[in-house]
Amino acid sequence: MKKIVYFDIDGTLLDVTRNFNVSAKTQQSLRQLRADGNLTIINTGRSLACIPQEILDLNFDGIIAGCGTYVEFHGQVLFNRILDSELVDRIIETFSREKTDLLLEGPDFVYTLDTVFDPVVAREAIDLFNIEGRRRRISETPVRINKISYLIRDSHSDRAIIEALQDQLHFIIYPTDIREGIPPGCNKKTGMILLEKWLQREIDFKFAETLAFGDSMNDMDMLKHATRAIAMGNSDSGIHHLADFVTLDVVNDGIEYALKHYNLI
Repeated sequence: MKKIVYFDIDGTLLDVTRNFNVSAKTQQSLRQLRADGNLTIINTGRSLACIPQEILDLNFDGIIAGCGTYVEFHGQVLFNRILDSELVDRIIETFSREKTDLLLEGPDFVYTLDTVFDPVVAREAIDLFNIEGRRRRISETPVRINKISYLIRDSHSDRAIIEALQDQLHFIIYPTDIREGIPPGCNKKTGMILLEKWLQREIDFKFAETLAFGDSMNDMDMLKHATRAIAMGNSDSGIHHLADFVTLDVVNDGIEYALKHYNLI
């Protein structure tokens, strides 16, 4: 019986911090999985507009983006949780008051504040996600977003932001200075459940098990839900206890190594 295989992007399919693109071996592994009738699904914290074209060109069967706030299968949108305009206004007001740059991530565009508080930090964020062509300022167009992300300016402003918005956003706290704010009740696991139920109900897709590849704290729910949880060799050690198998580093073709370990390729 077929399987559903979920892949995080950053640190799993590629590693932007080391200027590493999706390897030829990983691409071949994905093609072989699909050729055998398995489904390959992106499951990322990035919003849809933040996903690199290089990843989209790999022809995944489905996409779970924005920590479960957006789900599509073969181009059909199954779920798209857009934050209401009042909350967006609160977010903009809060970050402007705390003089902290942020990315407001949506399915179509990634928005930035009209005022740039730290040009270096703001440019690093834009370069990290490679979103220049999909970036808009909040004054240019109606803002439709699923989530937010930002780099901590200092502990005081970070604490003030969380306290001001935690009644309507769940903040993922990383060991680094990155923060993500997502609607409560949405995560990578909820996206998986929604997709799996839809597949069973709408196209009667029967699958024996699910596998999930991840490396970061926001992958924890995904790894818990999967039948087989695979942590990349470069992953945060805090997720290793959830893994059934710790594979090689992304730059050493950890995806291929794990799929061979499970006799899937």
